[in-house]
This record gives sequence, structure tokens and C-alpha cells, in this order.
Amino acid sequence: MDNSTPGMSEMLVQYMDGELQGTAKETLEQKLAADVALQQEFDSLLLSRESIRYYGMKEKVAGIHVQMMEELKVPVRTLMPSKKFFRYVASVAASILLIVGGYMAFTFFNLSSEKVYSANYQKYELSTTRSNGTEVTVIEKEYRTGNYKEVIRINEAREDNAVKAKFLSGMAAMELSDNSKAIKSFNEVLAANKKAGTKTLNDETEYYLSLSYVRNKDYDAALDLMNKIKEDAGHIYHKEITTKLIRQVKLLKWR
Repeated sequence: MDNSTPGMSEMLVQYMDGELQGTAKETLEQKLAADVALQQEFDSLLLSRESIRYYGMKEKVAGIHVQMMEELKVPVRTLMPSKKFFRYVASVAASILLIVGGYMAFTFFNLSSEKVYSANYQKYELSTTRSNGTEVTVIEKEYRTGNYKEVIRINEAREDNAVKAKFLSGMAAMELSDNSKAIKSFNEVLAANKKAGTKTLNDETEYYLSLSYVRNKDYDAALDLMNKIKEDAGHIYHKEITTKLIRQVKLLKWR
């Protein structure tokens, strides 16, 4: 796809600002999903906006603009105004590049797998109501009380073979910062669902497994899952996988 379509950059800015709606928004999202170069351009716009906001670049650019306009009020006698205009534009461009570069360097060196994990992790809460008349299992009781070691023991002893038990064991392992056990339990959920042709807690498992991979510094596996979730508009955690999150995981991978 040719992402140089006239007005495409303006559409990206409108989309970034939440101004695109309806068909126009859906069409652009489809183009972003299909065109890597266009997605990279959008990511660059997001990063530039974050940089400008972070360092107060708006005020600085506004000041330079006012100064430039004041000087350009002088009657044109020589080619100096054009030179001044070029100088000021170059100054603004250089400043933006410096700030974007500085922001990226700051982000790159201060980012960590634990920070990304903590910013996106929320403890899974079991429902307190039972609409189908089923009883609360022992493993659910232990999970609710925070007895995470017992939750893992019950699952590993196969005292409860339900998919939910495997999932809760994974969540318990996350609470105990045991990445290996969390990853093992979550993969057991996915394998069990695939074998049975079911989807029990599948979306939840994929999301928390991707975070477990991040904390375990297995960034390729994390990105595979995150991209899968992001591309699935019907996924429960579709909105949780943001462009920013994926960019952060990519930065961690490049370090």
C-alpha cells in the first residue's frame, strides 16, 4: 500500500486526536493494520507528540514563531527575511529532533521489563456471584484469601483438573513473582482449550501470559501474543494492548 496518499498525514493526526469517527476511522484502522510503513509513521507521530508534551515544546515553538513574525514585519529590503525564516525553521526542526532524540534515549535507558509489567498488570478478581448454582471450589476459596502457594499446590497435585484451576494457578504464580510457573500454567490452559475445542478463560490467559513473558524478558513471545490480541477487535483485552505498550516491549527487545 502507498501511504503517501494526499492528506494521509492529516488523517493520522486527526485519528491520534480522536477526531475521526465512523467509516473514516474504521478505514484508517484497516490501513494501519495492513501497512507496516503507515503504522510506523503513526508511531512516530505519537512519539513526537509525547516528546513535545513532556518537554513543553509547544511554548518554545510558539515563542520562536512570535519572534520570527516580529522580525518579518520589517519591510523586505534584502534576502535576509528569507534567511531568517529558514534559520528559525531549522532551529525549530533541530530543537524537535533534539528533544525527540533525548526523550527516546531517556525512555530507552529508563525502561525495564518490571516497569512495563507493573504498569499493565491488574490482579484478576473472581466473581462474587454464582448465577448457575455451582459451588465455589476449594482452589477458588484459596485464591480469594490470597493463599497463593496452596492454589499452586492444588493445581500441581491435580486435585482440581478444571481449566479454571490451571488459570488461577497461573495468576497465583504471578502474584508470587514466579514467572516460570505462571507461564507453564497459562500454556496448560491454552493447550487444554485447544484440545477440547473450548475457550474457557482463553482471552484472560493470553493477556496475562503476554505480561508474564514481558517480566520473564521473553519479548518475542510477548510480542506475538500482544499483536494477536491487538488484531482481534473481539478480544476482551483488545483495548489494553496499546501501540505504546507494543512500542515499549519492542524497545526492551532492542536493548
